[in-house]
Amino acid sequence: MTFKHGWASFVVIAALAFSMQAAAEQRSLSQNWRFQRGDSKGAETAGYDDGSWRRVSVPHDWSIEDKPDGSPPFDPGAVSGQDSGYLPGGVGWYRRHLALDARDAARTVLVRFEAIYMDADVWINGQHVKKHHYGYSAFTIDLTGKVHAGDNVLAIRVDHADPSSRWYAGSGLIRPATLEVLPPVHIEPDSIQIATPVATRETGQVAARLTIANRTDKAQSVDVVSRIVSPAGNTLLQNERKAVLAPGSRTTDEASFELAEPALWSPDSPNLYVLEQIVRMADGSTDVRRTRFGIRSIAVDATHGLLINGKRFVLRGGNVHHDNYMLGAAGLPDADARKVALMKAAGYNAIRSAHNPASQATLDAADELGMLVVDEAFDAWNHSKKSKDYARFFQEDWTDDLDSLIVSGRNHPSVLFWSIGNEIPEQGAPEGIETARRMVARVRQLDATRPVTQAVSTGGPQSDGQFAVLDVAGYNYHAHEFADDHRRFPTRVMFTSESTSKDAFTYWRSVETMPWVLGDFVWTAIDYLGETGIGWMGYSQDWQKLGPYPWHLAYCGEIDPSGRKRPAAYYREVLWKTGLDPISAFVKQPPGTEDLPDRHLFPITPPHLDWSLDDVHPSWTWPGQEGKPLEVVVYAEYPDVELFLNGRSLGRKAVSVDTEYKATYRVPYSTGRLVAVGYRDGRAAGRWELRTEAEPAALRLSVDRTRMRANGEDLAYVTAELLDANGVPIYAQDHDRPMNVRVEGAGQLAGIGNGDPHDASSFQSGRRRSFHGRAVAVIKAGTQAGPVAVRVDVPGLPSQEVRIDAVSP
Repeated sequence: MTFKHGWASFVVIAALAFSMQAAAEQRSLSQNWRFQRGDSKGAETAGYDDGSWRRVSVPHDWSIEDKPDGSPPFDPGAVSGQDSGYLPGGVGWYRRHLALDARDAARTVLVRFEAIYMDADVWINGQHVKKHHYGYSAFTIDLTGKVHAGDNVLAIRVDHADPSSRWYAGSGLIRPATLEVLPPVHIEPDSIQIATPVATRETGQVAARLTIANRTDKAQSVDVVSRIVSPAGNTLLQNERKAVLAPGSRTTDEASFELAEPALWSPDSPNLYVLEQIVRMADGSTDVRRTRFGIRSIAVDATHGLLINGKRFVLRGGNVHHDNYMLGAAGLPDADARKVALMKAAGYNAIRSAHNPASQATLDAADELGMLVVDEAFDAWNHSKKSKDYARFFQEDWTDDLDSLIVSGRNHPSVLFWSIGNEIPEQGAPEGIETARRMVARVRQLDATRPVTQAVSTGGPQSDGQFAVLDVAGYNYHAHEFADDHRRFPTRVMFTSESTSKDAFTYWRSVETMPWVLGDFVWTAIDYLGETGIGWMGYSQDWQKLGPYPWHLAYCGEIDPSGRKRPAAYYREVLWKTGLDPISAFVKQPPGTEDLPDRHLFPITPPHLDWSLDDVHPSWTWPGQEGKPLEVVVYAEYPDVELFLNGRSLGRKAVSVDTEYKATYRVPYSTGRLVAVGYRDGRAAGRWELRTEAEPAALRLSVDRTRMRANGEDLAYVTAELLDANGVPIYAQDHDRPMNVRVEGAGQLAGIGNGDPHDASSFQSGRRRSFHGRAVAVIKAGTQAGPVAVRVDVPGLPSQEVRIDAVSP
């Protein structure tokens, strides 16, 4: 089957350079919210006194915030317990005053929320205007005729009843909110659709569609202009026509273009064009939409696998949840984009948004960086996994929420597949098959250009009926069935939608040897809050228990939540032959010692799914182990490796697919330098070194950016690392030290974390102990331009400071 398209990464309302009477506007609602945790009688009314409420900005997550007395947010008695990372839900209120002049109040006024977790009621000026249940779907409310000139009050009650989720969900306005003020004749925001039915090196065909609404009581004549702008910013093609709209009517406008030798979008070359669509009334009122899109084609079949623009790709994938660790579920665009960038830098080329729609910031970053996305709708359909989860609302809401997923994502070249669900309880049963059939049909009404998949956790023959209604079959932990299922269903296209990290070699060999298997998505690429300790002690034998308080992270991410690659990420780079770190070496935790407690908390009898990562470390500092043999594992893309201890060779070993690209040594421990060297064609071609560390003697700060916009949203990540007197990074936990972060000037501390899965300290206080020598602070820009000074103090060490400039947007 073949799916061809080129889709947008974002929509921006822009003003034209020429004079106009009234242009469409989009206004961020990130600032000036008032928030009250707990219920507040009468808070929906316009005249309610919210002066004592706390000022917050959105995206915002109250569940991650410290308690009123300043103590950390974690609670061993939290209703969702291990699932939420011992973080609470509850009820919260938001209020926002909207000042509109007479002209704006008379226009079309829309407010859009990208996500509110969950069960939200919305009022404008005391009038109830919306009930929205799902915590991850975007929705728009038409406020036209309900607002007036002067002060208007938007009030939102959020009811996060627990247990609602199998992982940490967060609470509140967790993604951006915007206000749109449109002329009476305008482009309907969700109507824009762009496809590229032909995408070759020689030709790119672009088909664009939009709907124009006339909300006046008179016929209106409009000019409709569509133009394509190149990646370099040059107008390439333009299409113009006139249209007459009857009073109160809508009309669909379509435009087509053909580009010679287009710059195609792919994971290797993520080229983006802009489609500019303009609707201009006779009086000069104008609506302009600028939509980024990519020209590319998708084809999948069981013979050739996945083809993008005719070239075969395999999915080097990872699952991610939506939280941003020390920021909780607050989906600040820079935080979401950072996760995509971390994965790209570690060799991934695909993301599965488990188990809910990806944010626009995630998709924007994926478009720009060349990451493919499996965009997922639901974790439950008709039957609950948790008593307060989305299944309560599925029958009533699924069409609207599925529509939101498709409309929000279909204009992104990064979106590869639509996933309608994950491990649905009724999968394989007649009810589950029929529900999937209806959902697939709904998806194709809105977007017939992409395959539809579902992550299924049962094997054949129970899964056969479920897979039969899908374009691509997603297997959770069932790679052992790929060969037999291909024999039974030779045209079925498959991929691993979830796999365990420690079995990476086995899963990837299926991709390398079976063309009908498109790729592998590990659980998980980046660590996350909730499902406590699933990557350490794992589930109990009866699947009921996980890590006890104070465990709060899953600890199964190959990249830790602060952004540091764990050893499993380095192995995956080698397995995928990325060339990023073609050789690396790690040391197995010595017997009788432990890096973290509770490793064997639950007695387990195989078979039992094991999400733990190998307990190996980038350290050659093991006091008390002198003379004892330690196990050292070398990961290498090179055919031969040699290990040296203090300049003495410990022998060469061959590395290949037969050794799973690993070489293992037993090394009597003595302090000094452990060096792994990789050889190609008999010559040294790569090197990895571990050095014994001494006591911490210095602090090193690094920042991922030195300029950010003073928009109240931009983020900078400051990494604080301990070093010994020779510059060796600190890793041994005995050498960890308390850190204190202070921020002055035109920014504020948004959170600080260290990646320690059972350090239940405050994320907001600025005080955090390093974990394996490291902590990361997130700095958020204010709304005024100026310098931001970030100072980090560690007792007994010289303080360090970095400067970030917040500049006018």
